[in-house]
Amino acid sequence: MYELTTQELSIFVVLGFCAGVFTSFYLTRMFEVVHMWRMFRTVLAHLLLMCVGIMEDVAFLKEVRRKQMVEAEYTPTQVRNFQEFDEQVLTNWKQSVILSLVTKAPRPFKSMMPFTTWEEAVHFLNNELKSLSGREE
Repeated sequence: MYELTTQELSIFVVLGFCAGVFTSFYLTRMFEVVHMWRMFRTVLAHLLLMCVGIMEDVAFLKEVRRKQMVEAEYTPTQVRNFQEFDEQVLTNWKQSVILSLVTKAPRPFKSMMPFTTWEEAVHFLNNELKSLSGREE
């Protein structure tokens, strides 16, 4: 049978305490990183959701503008030209928004942005909204 002296027992207690301190320190850091990652993805999803909301508002305004041009008796060619111009401006705006999000994000967060185009961003947004709604149910 093994016997522990007080000195040996105190060494085990000190080693256990030090291991507990280091373990809690590193677990805390790991949980902080995971929490920051989740928070960043949620904030990014909400930013994209706001951009999609802006897109919906712009689409409504484009339709109002088209109706006003028809009522003002613009020719169909003029209406079509204005619509093509509006569509090009909107496409440029979408590309600019995504480019700004990706390039102006802090370096550690750039790897967490899995998109470089508007379509990829919308796909990311749909996946994030599905996962958020899955957590709440």
